[in-house]
Amino acid sequence: MSNSLLSYFEQELAFIRQEAGDFSRRHPGSAKSLGICDDSIDDPQIARLIDSVALLNARLQQRLDDSYPDLTDSLLRLLFPHYLRPIPAFSVMKMKPLDDVSAKHFIPQGTHLGISDTDIESMVFRTCQDVTLFPIHLDSAQVVIAPFNVEKPKGAEQAKAMLEIKLRTSDPSILFSDLDCHSLELFLRGETQSVLRLYDNLLSGVQQICVHYSDQRVLLGAEALQSVGFDEQQQVLPYSARSFGGFKLLTEFFSFPERFHVVELNLADSLRYAQTDEVTIQIFIEDMDIDLSRSLSTDNFHLFCTPIVNLQTLITEPLTIDFDQTQYPIVLDAGGRQQLQLFSIDQITDITSQKIYNVPPLYGDKYQGSETGLRWQLVQHWQTDAHLQSFLRVADLDHQSANSESRTWLVSATCSDGLLAGELSMQSQVTCRDSISLPAQLQLLRRPTNQIRIKASEQNAWPLLAHLHFNYHALLGADDPVSALKEMLNLYNHTESSQNNAYIAAIQHLEQEQVVAPVRISGKSCFAYGTRLSVTFNSRELGAGIELLSQLLDRFFAYFAGFNSFTQLVILIEGIEGEYKVFPRRSGCRNML
Repeated sequence: MSNSLLSYFEQELAFIRQEAGDFSRRHPGSAKSLGICDDSIDDPQIARLIDSVALLNARLQQRLDDSYPDLTDSLLRLLFPHYLRPIPAFSVMKMKPLDDVSAKHFIPQGTHLGISDTDIESMVFRTCQDVTLFPIHLDSAQVVIAPFNVEKPKGAEQAKAMLEIKLRTSDPSILFSDLDCHSLELFLRGETQSVLRLYDNLLSGVQQICVHYSDQRVLLGAEALQSVGFDEQQQVLPYSARSFGGFKLLTEFFSFPERFHVVELNLADSLRYAQTDEVTIQIFIEDMDIDLSRSLSTDNFHLFCTPIVNLQTLITEPLTIDFDQTQYPIVLDAGGRQQLQLFSIDQITDITSQKIYNVPPLYGDKYQGSETGLRWQLVQHWQTDAHLQSFLRVADLDHQSANSESRTWLVSATCSDGLLAGELSMQSQVTCRDSISLPAQLQLLRRPTNQIRIKASEQNAWPLLAHLHFNYHALLGADDPVSALKEMLNLYNHTESSQNNAYIAAIQHLEQEQVVAPVRISGKSCFAYGTRLSVTFNSRELGAGIELLSQLLDRFFAYFAGFNSFTQLVILIEGIEGEYKVFPRRSGCRNML
């Protein structure tokens, strides 16, 4: 008998004997005929019977307790399917256009890449956003401290620093006016604190942006620089439609921080008349620390970058459902790549007969209306070697499986390479696996991250309750809204990195105010009720990264805006008077003027 079962047995035996003693005191005559006394059981047959009943009850209680994590897992997979999935390896890849490129090339999101290294076979990654390649390279980048050798433009009279970025086409015969380039993304690379300090300057300290070519200077305005990574179209991982947008944002912010170290420069039509092969972007900044300005160079800015993630879609080995097993193992690749791990099941198809139909999950969006009474449920278990095993459990709602033949199912799944992908290095070779034109040299800008394993299933009762309880009123109506917010952020802090911990610790106060303000909906102006949220940060706890954390909270709170309502975030800094930043009013992450 195992130690766990023994403890259950002792509890049940003590309970039965206590009940037997109570019975003998209430009914002494009947108890005497059974050989039961107040403190003992004289009849050995009755004693053995009681021991047997205690053992059966103990096994039943143990099975009920063991099945509790399965219940919470099933509910989490149904209501918040993103939470339990292991988070695959992530990296950032640069596409450097080849010298013979003379026109723009579109590289679609989801392009598959093969990445291999010494003694490591090729693994499949895929791009997470669309990239438009232009025959442009970043010639130089530097920060100049005032006084400048150029005249300050309107709006930048108080600027004390200027970030100057020179762009050049790959051939002098290629002119910027012929490229139809309206925006460029700059990936900020470097030591984390330096990148976050630079991000703070670019998103909150810019006074004016100019495009300079020949003798022309075009003003773009400070709003031409925007954050990247917070929109649903820019997500790294695939999600179910059931997943709440705010929780998806938290998953990516704490798991893939480098994905947000990007700014987009909106050039609009500033290059329409740039009949030259060289232009200069001048970003006038209110101020910048000397040590940061001296450390910045061309190596800190990169064009044509995209996040990539270790995911691929494949068809598993056919499953034979004979209804003789409680669960069926999912074989992702019978060819020997045992490191493949299931990320999600996209679709299951029954191909037993000529009529092919889809088999819905047991807990799905639509319970009725299927062509079959069969349903499936995904069960996953971690092995001691950190490999995730996946099984299917099958339910028969029509109760016809006993008299029917075996079924053959095909599973369309999204998979990763698990922990092995984290062993790749920055020097790994990258090739394109798709039959598309990709005229660029591919290079990793960071080593692929390790797969993130979500906490053990026995701890999932609290995440389930937290997700069910967490909403607008639970947060702002709590006795301590700051603690409620931090608890939710900690649920997604799977890596528990020092920077993630600093983000959470920096939140000091959270206040709300109900306001009425004019908004513009479908081109018409009207008044609407909304919530003005004031969040106070402790800059000493955070250091750099105030702007990035502010962007996160602004988009996160916007997902809680009700119908015909809005949220507006105001950032305050402890020890500094006045408002640090006031975000535009948002409803579901859409700006409302």
